[in-house]
Amino acid sequence: MNDRKRQVLRTAQRLFIENGFPMTSVQQIIDEAQISKGTFYNYFKSKNDCLLAILQDAYEEATVLRRELLTNENRQDPEVFIEQVTIRLILNREQNLLPLYEAVFYSGDPDLISYIERHFKDELFWMSDRLHDLFGPAIEPFAADVTLLFTGMMKQYLHFSHPKFQLPIDAKKLITFIYEQIEQIVPAIIERNEPFVGDAIFKKLGAPSTAPLLSKQVVEQALFTFKQECGDELQQHQLEYMSFFEEELQRDTLRTTLLHHMVQLFRRSFEHTKWESEADALSHLIWQYMDQQT
Repeated sequence: MNDRKRQVLRTAQRLFIENGFPMTSVQQIIDEAQISKGTFYNYFKSKNDCLLAILQDAYEEATVLRRELLTNENRQDPEVFIEQVTIRLILNREQNLLPLYEAVFYSGDPDLISYIERHFKDELFWMSDRLHDLFGPAIEPFAADVTLLFTGMMKQYLHFSHPKFQLPIDAKKLITFIYEQIEQIVPAIIERNEPFVGDAIFKKLGAPSTAPLLSKQVVEQALFTFKQECGDELQQHQLEYMSFFEEELQRDTLRTTLLHHMVQLFRRSFEHTKWESEADALSHLIWQYMDQQT
């Protein structure tokens, strides 16, 4: 993503929040970003497409940050789970995304609504999987119920973080509090052995969304493109990270532990730089490829 496109996205996001998504026109974005109409439509097919790009950026950033927290050694650590859930809440707050999610539901646009529903479903499946990690196989018949309890409690508490209530809520404290309640509830649910919805609700939702299967060539091309775009601005250690990725892709078996560490170093080396968004997107792509290979 070049500087101009990033500027357009940030301008559009600010206008959507200040004026409301329905009340913001493409022309307003064009005027505020000081670009031509042709430039806007070169980047986005429509205003809705622009909003999707904003939400997708935030989704990828949260996914990468969550993934970086997780290793095979700490999947059973409640603190890791709490941090993972907290990350998305913090990003939503920092980027003021909640009004944009609300705008999607009020828009009536089937593509926008489908996008949000897909990620909501994926979030439920993600949380259910993580609860399996934390509470073990015994939670299997009750994972959907516990997931709904957790997300329902979170939603209701977050409702009171709205400015009109003047009740600022510490995201991590909230998630820690909810997890501690769930931790007390789960043994009783398992003992009674009476799931309310069981896995029926997840069967109705269908399978979680799956990312397109990535070939090695796709990742190699993404690395090449990123390197070309950055040009002489890449520092030596950043070039070394990318060389490592290129070499790792040639191996028959990925060294996942080492690759896990290097992806984190790579992404963090671009924090607060003009290439931060591109580095996040590339990290997300590498994580996808790693997950599909293991």
